[in-house]
Amino acid sequence: MMRAALLALFCAATAGAVATVGACSNFDPNALTEVAGPDYNQFKGVMPDGGLGTGVSAVIEKRCGTLDCHGQVGRALRLYSQFGLRFVDDAGNTPGGPTGGQPTTETEHQANYQSVLGLQPELMTEVVQGNAPPGALMLLRKPLQLERHEGGAVFVAGDVTYQCLTSWLAGQTDFTSCQGAAQ
Repeated sequence: MMRAALLALFCAATAGAVATVGACSNFDPNALTEVAGPDYNQFKGVMPDGGLGTGVSAVIEKRCGTLDCHGQVGRALRLYSQFGLRFVDDAGNTPGGPTGGQPTTETEHQANYQSVLGLQPELMTEVVQGNAPPGALMLLRKPLQLERHEGGAVFVAGDVTYQCLTSWLAGQTDFTSCQGAAQ
């Protein structure tokens, strides 16, 4: 979706200055790119049997969602939670009033899920479909310090946070690891 929007912007900006470019002449503004993502319910903490557990959202909220990290507006991976940035609705309401304090809302879980998928949508699709390893995602590479990450190493390969995230990406969330990672 982002690629299509950037291509549209490029085509619009260069249309008067350059003869029709092959890529621009094939642009379809109605085209959608399907993005596959791991299970949303497991992300927010709903176990396959319908019970509630600690999901991936709780882990990344606690580990990464504070106001000095990804719980701020200017981040590509923006996280909402009771520990940092709160989602403000169209009426200007914040969960729990102006100081927050309430658990992460459904709207915030949805925004977090979309933020995680939107970080590298095409690659996320490849990982979910089994065509790329989870370790290719920035979601893992940066907190493992395999790429520059201002927050440094957040977890190490094989620990409970790593197990939580990689099991979710594989479609079988390890809720015990997620609970340990959220502690």
